[in-house]
Amino acid sequence: MKRKLMTFLALLITALTASGQTPEMYPPPVPEPLELTPLNVILYIVIPVLLVIFLIYYRRRKRKQ
Repeated sequence: MKRKLMTFLALLITALTASGQTPEMYPPPVPEPLELTPLNVILYIVIPVLLVIFLIYYRRRKRKQ
C-alpha cells in the first residue's frame, strides 16, 4: 500500500512540474513538414533502416553461435 502511494505521489509531482513548465503566454508552435533534402533523407530514412537491418543480422548471427 505504501509503495502504491509513493508511486502515485511521484507521478503527481512529475505531472505538476511538467505542466508548470509550459508557457501560457506564447502561441503553440505550428509543426512544419520535413523537407526532402538529401541530408534529411539520409538522416531520417536511410540510417535508421540500415541500423535495423544490422541489428537483425547481428542477433541472428549471435543466436547461431
